[in-house]
Order: sequence, then C-alpha cells, then structure tokens
Amino acid sequence: MNILFFGSTGDSLLVLEKLSFLPPSPFPLIISAVVTQPPKPVGRDQIITPTPVETWARQHNLPVLSFPNDPAHTSRYLQEQTVIDTLAPFQADLLITAGYGQKIPIQTIREATFGGLNVHPSLLPRWRGADPVAWAIIANDHQTGVTIVTLTENLDEGKIIAQKKIPITDTDTTDQLSAKLFTLGADLLAGLLSSSASKGLPFKGSPQDPKKATQARRLTRDDGFVPWEQLLKATNDGTGAVTIDRKFRALNPWPGLWTTIKVKRQKAKGKIIERRLKILSLSLIASHLSLNSVQLEGKKPVPFTQFQEAYISN
Repeated sequence: MNILFFGSTGDSLLVLEKLSFLPPSPFPLIISAVVTQPPKPVGRDQIITPTPVETWARQHNLPVLSFPNDPAHTSRYLQEQTVIDTLAPFQADLLITAGYGQKIPIQTIREATFGGLNVHPSLLPRWRGADPVAWAIIANDHQTGVTIVTLTENLDEGKIIAQKKIPITDTDTTDQLSAKLFTLGADLLAGLLSSSASKGLPFKGSPQDPKKATQARRLTRDDGFVPWEQLLKATNDGTGAVTIDRKFRALNPWPGLWTTIKVKRQKAKGKIIERRLKILSLSLIASHLSLNSVQLEGKKPVPFTQFQEAYISN
C-alpha cells in the first residue's frame, strides 16, 4: 500500500516510526513521501529549524515535501492547487495525518484510492480542533483518548473508524498526555491497517454526532494569563489552586502560565512599574499553590523566594 504521510510534531513522529517499521505481512506499507510544515525560526536566536518529522525522514532517506501556509489562515495552504498538482503523481492509496497542522485539499483526499485517516488525540466529537489535549486538561476531563477518523473537507468531522480511551491523571501535562495518546494512536492505526488487509478496504466507520461536538481552538499567548490577585489567593488560602494547577499543566511549554505584577525598580528607588512574570514551576501542596520558580521579563529564572525579596513591593 502506497502511503503519503502528513505530520510535523514530535508526537506525530511516533506514528511515522510505527508505520515505517511494520512487518511486510500481511501486506507491505510503503511511505512514498512525507509532507510536513516548512522550517520555522526557533528560540531567542530565531534559528531556522525543520520539524522533527522532516529531520527523521531525511535521516531515513524518505522524500520530504513542504508547502507554505496562508498567512491569513495558518491551517490553509498559500497555493492549494500547487499542493494538489505536486502530490497527484505519487498516486497514493492512502493518506495518513497526525499532528500535521494544515488542511489537506479535498481533491487530494478524493484522489487517494482509499481516502485518508487522521490520528486525533481526543474522543471525537469532543475536542475537535488544534489543541485538544490542552483543553481536555483545562476542562478537568477525567478521561480522553485517541480517535482514528476519516479525512473530510472539514477538519475532524469524518467518520470514526476506531477509538481508545485512557484516564487523565492529576499530574498529566499536555506533553506527557500527548505522547501517551499518539503512542496509543500509532498502535491503534497499525492494528487497523493489519486488520483491514484481511477484512478488505475501504474503511467503514460511524458518523459523529454534531450535537456532542466541542471545539479545541488554537491556544494563544493570552490563554496563559492569570491575574496576580488570583495567584495570591491560591497560595494564601487555596482558592482556585487546583484550577490554576490544571492550567499550568495544560499550557506548558507554550504559552505557559504568566501574570503581570507591580515591582520595585532596582535602579530607581521608590519607582513602581508593571512587568510580565512567567511561572516556570509550581506545586500543589495540601490544596494550596506554591510558586517555585519564576522569570521576570528580561531577567533570568530565579526561585520565587529570591524574586519576592528583590522585587515585590509591600
């Protein structure tokens, strides 16, 4: 079976690796090309960096393709027809997507012999969208899962082919839970492909109930904001501490948890200014929040106690 794989994140690499090393029986899977997001500037020095999927694919001599996004709609291509024309010669039997980040043209999906499948880290139709794992943690969902869903014109609205549930623990971060879900999804997809080889294609699934759908919109920097007064209450009497802890686990590493605070300016005695403060580490102890380390904008990370002594105005 000739497969075009679409993925960009480190988690999607878990799926690509699983597919690449499946045994050839009952039928061989051939990854004819990998489609991934273009390289982007990363870090303080803005070094142009390829996606984890591109790096791995090149190391394993797989053809790599990238297409620029539309700046006005980052999940769409800048030149969709170019994408369609470039992918058509591969004559794919099946498209597989996982953590890709762009909407595949419906013509490309239709041209694939068996259409396409997406590995989505939620129990669809709950949490359709770009950041389902983070929103599941924020919403205090007690369980989540992974769904293998057919590709359609609209993202995450296809037929459900397979699902598997797992619990969300009180310590799960988005990174940790995502890794669990994509590992589970890779195994689920591998089993599905093996089963389909004996039962026949195309894949049969169940339509989603649109009334049960919820949206996991893309996170923004503003989602990480928590008023300083709320942090104080959570540390002093525990008010909202559990909710803030969930938000911290959900939003790390990006956008992270941050606040604004009035601090004493060291070079101008008596002058108070408002600065952004990033919460780097916290703990939940006896239902109270404990801030462990923080970073004031433009400064190095420090223990919170050190920051308190140096900056907080009485």
